[in-house]
Amino acid sequence: MKILTQEQKQFFDGNGFLVMPKMYSDDEMVEMRAQFHELITNAEGRPKVMSYSYMDQHSEYGIDPYNPKNVKGMMDHPLANEYWFNHVTDARIVNVLVDLFGPDIDFHNGKVRNNPPEFYNDQGWHQDWPYEKHSVPELAAAITYLDETDADQGATSAVKGSHKKGEWETVKGHTIADELVDPSLVEVVKVQPGDVLFIHVLVVHTAGHNYTKQSRHKIINEYKTKAAVDCWGNKCAFAGMPVARGGDVVIPQIA
Repeated sequence: MKILTQEQKQFFDGNGFLVMPKMYSDDEMVEMRAQFHELITNAEGRPKVMSYSYMDQHSEYGIDPYNPKNVKGMMDHPLANEYWFNHVTDARIVNVLVDLFGPDIDFHNGKVRNNPPEFYNDQGWHQDWPYEKHSVPELAAAITYLDETDADQGATSAVKGSHKKGEWETVKGHTIADELVDPSLVEVVKVQPGDVLFIHVLVVHTAGHNYTKQSRHKIINEYKTKAAVDCWGNKCAFAGMPVARGGDVVIPQIA
């Protein structure tokens, strides 16, 4: 293994998710926050496929100078500039995925999510799999956090071991009924800035509401194995781009 210890690999295999603490240093996070600010404040002139979405400003909190336009999310952020392309091909992230899934890894898609103050998440327990069907469920998201995130800020809650049960029964759309989830297996995934959460596509999870006056910012990059053939017509930027072959990172960083 390139990055993970045997214990970390066993934790992911058993639970379906793994937090890698401080994958990005404090200095790197200063740069990432600056790049993120530029990304969410300068929407003009971006490719239309980046699909910026916005949330109404909450009257109690005023304008957030870091996110003055209250951007809630966007797709295809690697199109923005070299920095974000380099982020999705970062060898640290790719090598973790090689350790978890094997030597041949492709990029799948990338997006940004912000939870402004009073953000209400109306999506209950779910798996990402119904939205991203492939020939085999060999996919995972790598979520980089820019902020400390706990239950009050809407941290992800994951059902440990739920990925081992395949596709779960749903009741409305792709929502999984609360009564199917064993509370004793639920873990609130608390993170710090620079942490990266790796989560399997079959893990049952949800994100909470943001009850605080602070926004929560994260970058979500998704990856798949070469063997996982797309079944839903993915048209996201760089979809299917090889990032590792034979266990080696194959996409160079752009200077």
